[in-house]
Amino acid sequence: MKAVVKYGKGQGMIEMREVPVPKIKENDVLIEVKAVSVCGSDLHIYHDTHPYWPPVILGHEFSGIIVEVGKEVKGWKIGDRVVTETRTGSCGTCYVCQKGYPQLCEQKRPFGIGIDGAYAKYVAGPAHLLHHLPDNVSFEEGAVTEPLAVCITSILERSNLQAGESVVITGPGPIGLISLMVAKAAGARMIGITGRSMDEGLRFEKARELGVDFTINVDQEDPVEKVLEETDGLGVDLLIETSGGGKAIYQAFEMVRRLGRISAIGISGKEQVPIPYDRGIFKALRYDFCFSSSWSSWDKALGMISKGILPVKKLITHRFPLEKWEEAFHLLENLQAAKVILTP
Repeated sequence: MKAVVKYGKGQGMIEMREVPVPKIKENDVLIEVKAVSVCGSDLHIYHDTHPYWPPVILGHEFSGIIVEVGKEVKGWKIGDRVVTETRTGSCGTCYVCQKGYPQLCEQKRPFGIGIDGAYAKYVAGPAHLLHHLPDNVSFEEGAVTEPLAVCITSILERSNLQAGESVVITGPGPIGLISLMVAKAAGARMIGITGRSMDEGLRFEKARELGVDFTINVDQEDPVEKVLEETDGLGVDLLIETSGGGKAIYQAFEMVRRLGRISAIGISGKEQVPIPYDRGIFKALRYDFCFSSSWSSWDKALGMISKGILPVKKLITHRFPLEKWEEAFHLLENLQAAKVILTP
């Protein structure tokens, strides 16, 4: 089968190769990939700014159909429509696993990062990570479940966004737009999103389509002043940081109110990012570093997509066959796409 392989450390070093169909173990299933979504982490891996273990087939946001079942697998059968969590390799015995957070296990090796992923016709993985894809949810929508689950874990479960609270999101990329959908669904009374002049096209338009209350072009106006103006000088209850940008991270401390919260989702790609530490102390802020997703967030994401609460179809702007993965990367890097779906 054809697969997109990151074959070595360093910038680039990705190509389409002919590889064997994976063999499954007794507790695994083999999934025929129907749709795989391009993630910002894939771009970080391309640029060698994200952990990964080459050689590895890329792709961790995907959906498909079970075509083979291991002899010890129970509760799953050939033909089932599925999505899967990415926390393969979690040991199950360390402190964080025993506490109920296997997605944070140091031994975790996710699809497309530590083990072969879904930029291919078939992918093998453990059955205990599967979730049923509801019949009324398309494979394309299913491929967006993983980033939805990350945002639900971060915003609702960890940073505990409440109905009636005010929110600012820094960065209108795919995770920023998904965060907007999640905050809207949770009942936030006011949501703003920041970006740059390059976001004035597709990304700000998509944010408006999803119901943002105001956008801030930081190249043209001071985001701190704008947020304070919109909140009568108070600041927002929750700031969701999805940009990974140093200046946005620094300014977040001024855009939230005293006793406010910052939900940090965006990866900076840098070893160090300066923050106004004392300002955070004096405002008694809560800063939540958020990573990966819980089992419950996948369950919530699928339920909310199925009920039409999270309109993920609106995020999908481009569709390509797998062979055009480079074009997909180019569009995302040039801010000309929101979510891109590849079909093996």
